[in-house]
Amino acid sequence: MDKKEENLHSYGVLTKEQNRLVTETDPQTPGGELMRRYWQPAALSEELGADPLPVRVLGEDLVLFRDAAGKPALVERQCPHRLADLSYGFLDRGTLRCIYHGWLFDGTGRCLEQPGEPADSTYKERVRLTAYPCFESNGIILTYMGSGEAPPVPALPFLTAPPESVWVTKAMHDCNYLQASEGNVDPQHLSFLHRTFAANDPHLADVQRLIAVDVAPEIELEETPFGFRICAMRNTAAGRYVRITNFIMPNNSAFQGTPVVDPAVERIDDNSAYQMH
Repeated sequence: MDKKEENLHSYGVLTKEQNRLVTETDPQTPGGELMRRYWQPAALSEELGADPLPVRVLGEDLVLFRDAAGKPALVERQCPHRLADLSYGFLDRGTLRCIYHGWLFDGTGRCLEQPGEPADSTYKERVRLTAYPCFESNGIILTYMGSGEAPPVPALPFLTAPPESVWVTKAMHDCNYLQASEGNVDPQHLSFLHRTFAANDPHLADVQRLIAVDVAPEIELEETPFGFRICAMRNTAAGRYVRITNFIMPNNSAFQGTPVVDPAVERIDDNSAYQMH
């Protein structure tokens, strides 16, 4: 560790080795093994149409398709025969056929047909793709990529709420997952990054009064069985303004997601949004 890194580390900044330990999520990495012990998002339902969908999750190239029952199936993307990309294959009654030599795979990774082999060949029984279980609800597809039997899917609100109460989307962030998660659980940055809105925003006064006026909120952290809860308390002219964020292991954050409203001035709508990232 050089002098600059040592100084940063003294302020709680991770060393390069610590950073790699928690941010590298490829197979066979400690961070990757941890992340694979939880259900992770693989795709949005709207992305999965009539063709196989290539996806990359935790450093693995995979292909997603719907089986004969219409359920999502996730398998490794390269055919074991000549490493052809199976996302260029085509669906055959809920199974996936390689475009190169026609090898046929089901959603569990079993090889069902090898057209170029003799009719009495049993070689297909010795070939198997890596496959991961999937769960689909309210427009999002989750997968479990860990070893052993998959744990129960957590009863998170965006999975269990009525479909009409849920909106899902995805965005590309050019960073690692931890950098994004840090932003979600960092209340202090709201006073600067989120303090300026369009002049015609009716909530601009609330933002300035409740967030921008106190740039050093008092922060309390409560450890919980699911992770931790953060209470950020700011002093305002009308009293204390409290904002609560929940961090759910290993990479999920939940917080109020609608424009800032001063409850002393305006009633908070019963249908105000709650975001989970």
